Amino acid sequence: MSDLPDFYNSDFTNNLIFFTAIVFLIAGIVKGSIGMGLPLVSISLLSLYTSPRLAMMLIIVPTLVTNFLQFYRSAHKTEMVLSNQFLLVSLFICTITFSFFSFSLEQKTLSFLLGATIFIFIIYRWSGFFSSRKMVFDKISQIISGAVIGIAAGFTHVWAPTIVVLLMLRQANKEQFVGLTGLYIFVGSLGLFSTHYFYDLLHSQIFLISTMMIFPSIFGFFIGEKIRSFISEQFFETLLLIFLLIVSINLLYKSDFFAYLIKTFGKS
Repeated sequence: MSDLPDFYNSDFTNNLIFFTAIVFLIAGIVKGSIGMGLPLVSISLLSLYTSPRLAMMLIIVPTLVTNFLQFYRSAHKTEMVLSNQFLLVSLFICTITFSFFSFSLEQKTLSFLLGATIFIFIIYRWSGFFSSRKMVFDKISQIISGAVIGIAAGFTHVWAPTIVVLLMLRQANKEQFVGLTGLYIFVGSLGLFSTHYFYDLLHSQIFLISTMMIFPSIFGFFIGEKIRSFISEQFFETLLLIFLLIVSINLLYKSDFFAYLIKTFGKS
């Protein structure tokens, strides 16, 4: 945690705040279109001109608000909560627990494991392996699923990969996917916010800027919602798989996996 003072002293000029607002507008459009992607898109773009840790801090409030909005605008809200209660408790506890250790984690190792897992899932999905298999969603599988999502999100602040895999295994339709994604990420984001608040990791200046980013995020979200209304179930799944493919390649790149392959096979 020794680098936190420098981390907190990051200067944001007016131009950087403007660029950050554009980033969250774009991330909000992606979020509204496919139901997820705000943390991943915003962290990826913010990291181009600021530290990854600062990017992870800035997304907390917009992620919390946009996912509550996404869940609130979905149908069958009470039924969703009751049928996923064990997953939600497990998700919340694991997110709180593991987000505190995100500052000391070797990011390259986790990036590789997460990227490789997603890539393998995509190959199996496109091969039709999961087409006739539906995940049994009992109490035990809910707890395990919530733990997997919470552990991954606690370390990386990125939710999309594990949630997409889970909901595709459950064969959720487009509306179920969007509603459940909003619910899962909202509950997990509460865990992230709680950790950063109680351990005094969310500096007041960062919290203020993160709160300001609610407005471009919501505006982009509503634009994305309009786009989603024109997307069929099949095209929606195709978009999700393409999105996941990009995510997996990005994660493998960040883990230096491709650099390792080039170095290894370049010698031969």
